[in-house]
Amino acid sequence: MSRYLRFVVVAIVLGACSSATSRPDVSLTPADVLDMGIDMFGVVADIPHRQYLGETGGTGQAPTVYRWLAELTLLDRGSTDVQISVQDLQAAGLPVMDQGTQLDFVGGMYQDARYRLAGTLIRISISGVYDVRLTVDWQLYDTDTASIVFSGSSSGFARGQNLGLTGMQPNAMLDSFDDCLGDVVGQDEFAAAIASQVSPG
Repeated sequence: MSRYLRFVVVAIVLGACSSATSRPDVSLTPADVLDMGIDMFGVVADIPHRQYLGETGGTGQAPTVYRWLAELTLLDRGSTDVQISVQDLQAAGLPVMDQGTQLDFVGGMYQDARYRLAGTLIRISISGVYDVRLTVDWQLYDTDTASIVFSGSSSGFARGQNLGLTGMQPNAMLDSFDDCLGDVVGQDEFAAAIASQVSPG
């Protein structure tokens, strides 16, 4: 059985799980997905500069406010908010591309896999100590047909002792991303997109 056919079997099984719940309890890493026959280009961030991401803080404590930092300005230098940037997500272990990178399914270095997956991170929500929710818009590219065969969104959630912004492992930010990746692979539409590309026999 070829590598991408093995991926189809796993995707369909995960897709069956998604019919029973809106978020299957399956977390996947980019390495897991590569074993299924799909390579990840990575994720680009598309979040407005200084967007409010949430806050944390216990009873009787001043809350810590988080904002997205797309570019450093003089106003940002004087801010007391915690500013999260692409570099912070990279430190946490997320496969986030540098600011300004465009999704590219043809150029660049890819593994020997039929399918290529890329995403756009559109939402980060932080609360509690520490609850993290991520939302990613995904596209799946089939190299055999040179076309996008799936487009969809998924959300991930994780709770941890830290956000991983300074490289600490494990962390809630990376766990939330892995949950998000597992969620998209577990969708019926994702499995159907793969299955529809398989030639009989």
